Parts: sequence; structure tokens; C-alpha cells
Amino acid sequence: MFLKSITQRLVLSYFIVILITVSVLEVFLISALDKYYNNNMKELVGNQIKASADFYNNYFSSSSLEKNIEDNADIFWKNTNAEVQIINKDKKMLLDSVGNFTEDKVEAEDVEKALEGKLSSTTAKDKATGERIMYMSYPLMSSGKIEGVLRFVTSLSEVDEITKRITYIFASLGLVVIVISSLISIKISNSIVKPIKEVTNMAKRIAEGKFNERLSIHRKDEIGTLSMAFNSMTEEILKNDKLKNEFIASVSHELRTPLTSIKGWASTLKTGQLDNKSEIIDGLNIIEKESDRLTLMVEELLDFSRFISGKVSLKKDYIDIRNNLLYLEKQFTPRANRQNINFTVRLQENMSLIFADENRVNQVIINILDNAFKFTPADGNVEMTCAEEEDSIVIRVSDTGLGIPKEELPHVMEKFFKGKSSMSKNGLGLSISREIMELHGGTISIQSTYGEGTTVTIKFPVNKEGEKA
Repeated sequence: MFLKSITQRLVLSYFIVILITVSVLEVFLISALDKYYNNNMKELVGNQIKASADFYNNYFSSSSLEKNIEDNADIFWKNTNAEVQIINKDKKMLLDSVGNFTEDKVEAEDVEKALEGKLSSTTAKDKATGERIMYMSYPLMSSGKIEGVLRFVTSLSEVDEITKRITYIFASLGLVVIVISSLISIKISNSIVKPIKEVTNMAKRIAEGKFNERLSIHRKDEIGTLSMAFNSMTEEILKNDKLKNEFIASVSHELRTPLTSIKGWASTLKTGQLDNKSEIIDGLNIIEKESDRLTLMVEELLDFSRFISGKVSLKKDYIDIRNNLLYLEKQFTPRANRQNINFTVRLQENMSLIFADENRVNQVIINILDNAFKFTPADGNVEMTCAEEEDSIVIRVSDTGLGIPKEELPHVMEKFFKGKSSMSKNGLGLSISREIMELHGGTISIQSTYGEGTTVTIKFPVNKEGEKA
């Protein structure tokens, strides 16, 4: 079944890990205990068979093996409860303490190794009872020569029973551990998923337009960081929504003003009550001026829409920025004279070319110069400089105008932001300028002191390889 819930997937993952871990540990422990008990049994029987064989070798080896079996058979099993077998060096069974004689030769690995002088043991299942049997053989010596084999046969049913009981105990404990761990994993999974669900529900509420709600932060882990980021996002959305509403109100007001003038003069001219030619010309001039103002505002809005939707295409070519700045100097000099502002331009000679869209570059610089002249009072100064610094063409526009309040400075290039000054426009110019500079791989930055003036720095990257080409 496909698990849609993160909680289900987490719990299943924890369960699989716990199950595998407990199973591996139990298999390891049971195997180790089984080996431990089997080794203990082997060591016990080994000590017993060595003691019996050593006793025979020390005290009875002067007589033949057959003679000792007839006279002293009990010496072979006095140290053990196991079944005792005596086998001569021809592998013929001479004695079996429980009467399980066989006329055939005893062909067994443990007997073969005992005849070579080694202690040896093997394990096999009894075909009749199904229990495990351990066979252990040890050489019987006489005058330094092997006379036969002493063989102990013992059942491992007690060892198997102990191992079985321990297996049941471990299996029960493992089951308890799995159940407890699964319950804990459910709790842990819920502790992880619950705040995610809260974030999800908050996202749904924000999608419904409820921007004033916030997530409660009780953790300092990644979930807490996510909640903090989410709260910051909602604050930013709320701020942008507020700026958007203020922007709409501002644009509506700015559109209404020229429209009112155009409509008023158009109505007046329509009545034909103006006999004075100069008044007619004044009216037409106002209509033309306000129409140009409306066109400029619409162009800015269209530009902003294109940048936001990513539909702006640049027509780049290699240009000498000096020529553009000299043209703009001529364009703004009459305005400087009208406003009685000292406008100076200082340009470096022989600068590298920049790869840019000439019209967009002019748009950025015109916007910066327009703001400088707008906020600089009469008898103030506006200065534009341009020089090549390292791998950039740097343009600076400085003025001695009103400056920007410290609290507004970080936001002046944000979309929709409109300063408190009555001379601030719709808040799109600097935002569009920043978008244009980013498309050119350049930067725009503003330094300002309120009441003293502002400096705007524009940097265009220089591509010397492309210039050579």
C-alpha cells in the first residue's frame, strides 16, 4: 500500500530499522550462547576423556587393551556419565558401555584423528530420536604407541534445551523492545510531523489571505528555523501587500491629477469660450505636458510588468559609455540652469567598452539624474563622474540634496516602495534600475546622509576579450 502520510513513512522506517537491529542482535547473541554452551560441553567431556585415558596410560598400559577390558572395564567410565566405547587400532569396537556393539569397523572422523594421536570430536543427529549427539575420541597409549581409541558419546539435548529456552526469552524480550520502540517512534514521528502540519495549515491560511497569523516557535532545531523563516515570509508578504496597496493608491492619485487637468482643459476648449489665442495655446500645452506625464507613468508600469514577468529582452552591443554620458550632460544642463543647480560632469578618457543595451543604460542614468535634480534645492550641486576601476566602469552621481532617512535607505530600491517625501513618485524607478543592472551583470548601490545628500554608484563589468574581438 502506498503510504501518503509522512508519519506512516517515518514510523515504518523506524520499525524496519528497529526490527533489523533487534533481529541481528538476537541472532548474534543466540549464536554466541549456543557456541558457548557447546564449547563448555566439549571442554567438559574433553577433560573427562583425557583424565580416563591418562589414568589408563599411567597405570594399566602394561597389559594389553583386551586384557584390561576384561579385568578393569570400569576404569574407562568412572569419570563420566557418557556412553563409553573402546575401539582398537583396527577400528573394531571392543567395548560399549550401553551395549551398542557393531561388528563393522567404526568409520568416523573423530576416530581417524584419535588414531593419529589427536583429541577429536564430531556432532551428528541421532536418526532414531532426532537429538544431537557429540562423539569425542582420544588415543589410548602403551609404551608410547597407540593401542586404540577411547570414545565418549554424549547427548546434547540438555544444551539444546537451554539454548531453546534462551531463544524464547530473547525472542520475547525482542518483541517487547520492538513494541516499546515502535510506540516511541510514533511519538517521535508525531513530534516531527506536528509542527510541519502547523506550517502546512498556516500556508493554507495565508493562501486564503490571512497574513496576520504567526507560527508559535518552541524549538531551536530545523523545524524551528523553518517556522522562523515562515514567519519572516508572512511578514514580508504583509509588508509587500501593504506597499502594493499604497502603490496602487499613489498611482491612482497620480493618474487622476493629469487626467483631471486634461479633461478640464479639453472641456474648456470644447466650449469655444476662449477668445484669447495665448490662453488656447496654454491649455493645449498643459494637455500635451500632462499627456507626456501619463505616457511616462504608463511606460514605467509596462517596464515594471515586463521585468517582473521576465519578458525583457536586451539588445546588447559594445558601447563607449563616455558618449552616452556626454549626451546626457547636454540633456540635463538646461534643467540645471532652470533650477539654478551647479551641474558638473567629470569623465575619464579612453575607457574600455561595455557590452550593454544602450537604451536601458540611458534609462538607468536618467532615472538617477532625475532623482538627484528633483531632491536638490536651488544653489545645490549635482556631480556625475565616470572612471574605469579594475574590471568595472564605475559611474557615480552625487548631490547635495535632501538625502534619504536612515530607516528608508535599505528599502528605496524595493518594488512599490515610496518614500515619505512629497516629491517621491510611484516607487518604481529605482526598482526598475536595479533589475536592469542585474540583467547586465552589474550593480547599483546608494549611500546617503539625511539632510546632506546622496551618492548613487553604478558599476558595469568590462569584457576586455570581447572588446578586442
